[in-house]
Amino acid sequence: MNHSITFGPNKPYDVIICGAGHAGCEAGLAAARMGVRVLVLTGNLDTIAQMSCNPAIGGQAKGHMVCEIDALGGEMGVNADTTGIQYRLLNASKGLAVQAPRTQCDKRVYQQRMKHVIELEKNITLFQALVDALIYKNGSVIGVKTNLGVDFYGKTVVVTTGTFLKAQMHIGSNKSEGGRMGDFSAKGLSKSFLEAGIELSRLKTGTPPRISGKGIDFTECEEQPGDKEPAFFASYDTRGKEDLFHVEQSGQTKAGWAPGSEQVSCWITYTNEETEKVVLNDLSKSALYQGEISGSGPRYCPSIEDKYAKFTGKPNHRVFIEPEGRNTDEWYINGLSTSLPLETQVEFIKTIPGLRNSQIIRPAYAVEYDFAHPTQLLPTLESKKVENLFFAGQINGTSGYEEAAGQGLIAGANAALKARGDTQIILKRHDGYIGVLIDDLVTKGTQEPYRMFTSRAEYRLLLNTGSAETRLAHHAEHCGLLSEERLRKVQEKKADIEHWTDALEYTKTKGGFIGEKLRRATPGPDSEALLPEDLSNKSKGVIKEVLYRVQYKGYLERDLKQIKKLQQLERIKIPQDFDYQKVHSLRSESRAKLQEILPQTLAQANRISGVNPADISLLLIALEQRSKKDPSKGAQD
Repeated sequence: MNHSITFGPNKPYDVIICGAGHAGCEAGLAAARMGVRVLVLTGNLDTIAQMSCNPAIGGQAKGHMVCEIDALGGEMGVNADTTGIQYRLLNASKGLAVQAPRTQCDKRVYQQRMKHVIELEKNITLFQALVDALIYKNGSVIGVKTNLGVDFYGKTVVVTTGTFLKAQMHIGSNKSEGGRMGDFSAKGLSKSFLEAGIELSRLKTGTPPRISGKGIDFTECEEQPGDKEPAFFASYDTRGKEDLFHVEQSGQTKAGWAPGSEQVSCWITYTNEETEKVVLNDLSKSALYQGEISGSGPRYCPSIEDKYAKFTGKPNHRVFIEPEGRNTDEWYINGLSTSLPLETQVEFIKTIPGLRNSQIIRPAYAVEYDFAHPTQLLPTLESKKVENLFFAGQINGTSGYEEAAGQGLIAGANAALKARGDTQIILKRHDGYIGVLIDDLVTKGTQEPYRMFTSRAEYRLLLNTGSAETRLAHHAEHCGLLSEERLRKVQEKKADIEHWTDALEYTKTKGGFIGEKLRRATPGPDSEALLPEDLSNKSKGVIKEVLYRVQYKGYLERDLKQIKKLQQLERIKIPQDFDYQKVHSLRSESRAKLQEILPQTLAQANRISGVNPADISLLLIALEQRSKKDPSKGAQD
């Protein structure tokens, strides 16, 4: 393959990726692994996959998405596993469906490894340039303009600009341009979107101070060690060792170490009345409370000033002290995001046990940036207004590395499919948390940074981490995201799970059938002791998933029946040229919402905020009447 960079409309790339954060990395890798030519453009090669905020991957629902990214051939799971310095299974005392891995990573090594993976990908051309504008022709995007005065052309373009669109950072009354401390602001691209009729608004996020470890008094803090038996994101029973960090065919070795090795501790402390007093006394100095920030902030990750202003009477807030890596003494103070002036940050840090003598080495700040309303997207993440243009990550209004990476993988895969002229994929809500995320964004939109929770998924019992590969194998196969060898192993794993899930219901043991006994047993060693020897010899992934399916059988079957009923609505397609104005009985609010979203199915219309069951009934009648008048415009799939 010719790896030299190409210019001009006669030599277009199949996919151009604008940005190399967590969304851009997964988008580029997905498209390239599908065999198309990919150009990844980034304003700074040294900040590829930068962990701009906390140095951790996973958590509630987020960990589930990382497992789904891995199942679809993505890199985030392996990258986190092999650069992790602490591994914990969250919700370990709760139901298996909501248990999720979380890994504290070495921030710099995580970034180095991901950059190296992209550099080694044979179908990716990596280049440092800032995208200033898009090039349009006849309602489609055909390329990008850069700050170097060089244009690149592509069959499709995926925009993953994160928090950099017209970005402005705030520390008290101080304002500076940039989407991240020490980085740039992309000022020209927003104008290019507006010219195409893409609607933009502002959002706000923030980050806490980083401190030097030499001033921390750990005797005043609670230790939080990693798990003795670490839980990982990637499924290693279906892949070879070459997927980790070993010598590649190129002769190069990726950064990282054996997953779970040499763990370090995090620490916990708490704010108090003294902290509250300092923050409230200087509340008017906060950029947020001065009125300097117009964008909505993250509801589920509030700043310290929001915690005290909105949750009065609660002076004690938990603070996590997290190491940024093995070979640095820089610590991330999780729970203290703020836009207060530096002198106030120094003052309130000194009120917190364990941190009284610490030194801030990077100040906390808030960042405000443009985002594009995600209701302007199709479920494939392609723009409704500009053909061949895809959006993924924080530009769609989300918050978090995992949400960005999940969108990036789907956008990259669909851009590659579009470039090849193949059918694009749409993840349904019962397919995975990534499906829930995308459906929420394109159907409901968001007015604040969107964060995934298990409670957002109505079928979360079906979306446990152990089922990710078997749930998503057909999508991975359609796209060609997995090697033939791994796909074969996934299919064998799926067959084993299905065989033993069924077999245990009819296999007798002392006191009854094994399936019945498992549902009465306490999950854990007691359950595994009941298994036949042939099943006990299978991989841990197979055993865990069989136990899960047998023990939760009744609940899983209930959800599957509900999904089957709702699939009737999913099969009823709504033509994109459907005229809602002609459905006279529709309420004006519903008509406006439907016209804005342009749902593809009756099921999606049913999920739109402001559209009620009566509206759905009217729509169904209108679609049936349209079908009778012109059978070629039938509503059924």
